[in-house]
Amino acid sequence: MAEIKRAIELAMEKTKSLHLSHEELEKLREEEMQAKARSLANRFLEVDFHFKEVEKELLKLALDQREPLKKLLRQYLSEAIQLDRDNALIFQGIETLQKESNSIKRKFQQLIKNYRERKERAFAETEKKVLFKLEELGIAGSAVQAKVEGSQEWEQALVKFKPDFEEKLRVLQEELKK
Repeated sequence: MAEIKRAIELAMEKTKSLHLSHEELEKLREEEMQAKARSLANRFLEVDFHFKEVEKELLKLALDQREPLKKLLRQYLSEAIQLDRDNALIFQGIETLQKESNSIKRKFQQLIKNYRERKERAFAETEKKVLFKLEELGIAGSAVQAKVEGSQEWEQALVKFKPDFEEKLRVLQEELKK
C-alpha cells in the first residue's frame, strides 16, 4: 500500500509543472462547446425542454461564446432535418437561432414537399406493379392488397429518385450551416 502511495506522489510531483499549450486549451474549449451544443440540440429535439430553456442556457455564457454555440446548434439542427420526418420542431429551433432563416426554411420545405409528392407517385406506381404481378400468379380480387414497403420493386423505385433528393437536402444543410 505504501508503494502505491509513493508512486502516486511521484507521479503528482512530476506532472505538477506540466501545463497545457495554447493549442491544447483551444481544442479542449472547442470540444467542450461542441458537446454542449450537441447536448442542447438533442434535448430540444427529444422535446426534453422548450427552446426557451436553450435560450436561458445561452444567456449563461459569456458573449464571445454565444455566437459560436448558436452556430453549432444551427449545424446540429440542420443535420437533423430528414426527408421522411416531421421537421417542424427543427425549423422552429433554427428560426429562433437565426431570424433571417425564412428563405432557407422555404427551400427545405419545398424540397421535402417535392420529395413526398414524388414518393407518393412512386408508391402508387409500385403498388400497381405488385398487384399486376400477383394477378399474373392468379392472385386477384378486391381483398388482395399489395405489400409495397419492403418489396424489391419499392426498393428499386426509391433508388431511382431518393439519392437526388438526399443530395439536394445535403446542399441545403451546408448552406444553413454557414
